[in-house]
Amino acid sequence: MLNEDKSIEMIIESLKDLIDEDTEDEKKVTLLNASSDTRLFGGDGVLDSMDVVILLSDLEERLDEEYDIAISLASDSIMSKARSPFRTVKSLSKYVIDAVSN
Repeated sequence: MLNEDKSIEMIIESLKDLIDEDTEDEKKVTLLNASSDTRLFGGDGVLDSMDVVILLSDLEERLDEEYDIAISLASDSIMSKARSPFRTVKSLSKYVIDAVSN
């Protein structure tokens, strides 16, 4: 069963998978040392909109492979929310858990 700890762990692993040879050093350090409080998107977040899309796609794949949960995490309504669930690792974790519970 997916819980907050497992969800956060899965998100952090997906963040590390975003790193490639073109990743800036500062961003690389942030992704490698990500925690539940890491700012992801908006303001001083480490991800741009394309990174968010890639992250969500990777999370969907992991949910399917590890938990046999087929779900779409990206939608126009979520992407346009005033209080984005993509602000931090913890807020994304809460969003993922809520999405798979419905």
